[in-house]
Amino acid sequence: MIRAAIYVRVSTSRQAERDLSIPDQINQCRAYCERQGWEVGQVYSEPGASALDDDRPVFQEMIHAAKTAEQPFQRVVVHSLSRFSRDTLHSELYVRQLAKVGVQLVSITQDVGQDASGEFIRKILNVFDEHQSRETAEHVHRSMCENARQGFWNGAPPLFGYRVEVKERRGNKDKKILVVEDEEARVVRRIFALAGGAEGRPLGVKAIAVHLNERGVMRRGRRFSTGSVYEILTTSAYHGLHWFNRVDSRTRTPRPPSQWVPFAVPEIVDEPTFDAVQALLQSRSPKKIAPRVVNGPTLLAGIARCGHCGAALIQNTGKGGRYRYYCCSRKLKEGAFACDGFRMPMDRLDEIVVGEVLRSVLAPDHLKAILDRWLTNAARREDEDRRRLQELKQTHAETIAGIARVLDLVEKGLMEAEDPNLREKLVGLKFRRDELAREVADLSRRMASDEPTITPEKVERLGLLLRDKLQHGSAELRQAYARLVIGEVTADEREIRISGSKAVLARCAAEPPGEAPPAVLSFVQEWCPGRDSNP
Repeated sequence: MIRAAIYVRVSTSRQAERDLSIPDQINQCRAYCERQGWEVGQVYSEPGASALDDDRPVFQEMIHAAKTAEQPFQRVVVHSLSRFSRDTLHSELYVRQLAKVGVQLVSITQDVGQDASGEFIRKILNVFDEHQSRETAEHVHRSMCENARQGFWNGAPPLFGYRVEVKERRGNKDKKILVVEDEEARVVRRIFALAGGAEGRPLGVKAIAVHLNERGVMRRGRRFSTGSVYEILTTSAYHGLHWFNRVDSRTRTPRPPSQWVPFAVPEIVDEPTFDAVQALLQSRSPKKIAPRVVNGPTLLAGIARCGHCGAALIQNTGKGGRYRYYCCSRKLKEGAFACDGFRMPMDRLDEIVVGEVLRSVLAPDHLKAILDRWLTNAARREDEDRRRLQELKQTHAETIAGIARVLDLVEKGLMEAEDPNLREKLVGLKFRRDELAREVADLSRRMASDEPTITPEKVERLGLLLRDKLQHGSAELRQAYARLVIGEVTADEREIRISGSKAVLARCAAEPPGEAPPAVLSFVQEWCPGRDSNP
């Protein structure tokens, strides 16, 4: 007796949940096998799987079983050829694999036979099935895009911080929108606050994940990771603008920005906060500054220079890493003939520089004298401030115009909105716009006010803070605060020259008592998510 296997399938999980099509296919296939006198061995049921894809677990299980030595069946029975596959290439490939082991594909509603004419007709039907499936997919996709244009959610799981709510009903379809989920939204705001330094030093994505996990904060039942935190910090929907159709749901490949569909959603954080965080993330990118410069153990990394050639002083080790030195990078890379620079023990140079800064800059009397001189010169800078205010206003207007020009190019289709360089430039322009607006407001307020912005109490507080961090802070904090105070260190055999900005000290001292200390940036590595994707 000929043994048959029945394969049934529906395309979506919604069809499978209704539990109508699959039982009907099975009953009709069983009845057909009985009429033919075939014994039904195995029923392979695949709910919610597209026939345009051959990566179907149950389908592959059936193909594998057919090719085993036991040969459990000699026929594969389907309701229609489209149940087996809607892709012409895949269909012919698997039909031939089955034929090699003596298994025939039989459709109970399209019995075209097994001869050459039947094979020809089957191929034509496969082409029609594939075309019909792709046409249907296009119609569904177009309807979903229009649904998004009207501001409705298309059925995917809502973003963290939101929930789905039915707004209206059209015919037999519920039209859904995103609304803010208060408890989750508080977590999102907390993440942006930690990343932006609203509660002190800005935290990187790993530090934020650790902070939340230590406090038992979960993301819908799962712990936070660097990836989930980074995803939240870079999702534009949180400032009110979501993009639909960014990725092909079938191939997971990005679509061109011209096909994206924007629609408004309730904002959780304001746009200036979102842009400020994007600027911080970009500033830590390894494309702009090396991880070893930002987060390495070297105190003067990035600010120490060779007194002979001006190249950076970098770490050089001896005795298997037991001893560490500052050495001219040019000399290390190009050889001794490139520079006469010397090698100096790292601890020794760090000790000299920090000690001199503490003695000559941050000592209470010296710091007060430096800032007093800075204030004395403030009157002389009044004309300069007016000129500076005018320049700031002009630059602010030019920045706004620059943003408008970029958006105009995108609107006309001359540039793609998701071009990495364009995104970086646009975020930079927005951040620069907000920074200029704050500078204009601060300068205008300072020019209009007769009260001093720096008081002895503020100077004392600043000195205590900086001395404490430089002497007793962790390696990362010492490095960050050293960069805050020191602009550059130039060293050779004869002298060590330390320079910095009085304006930076004045700006720090002008902060009202009780506010957080000056923000210090730290680096978080942005690892590629895919396997073997780090070149």
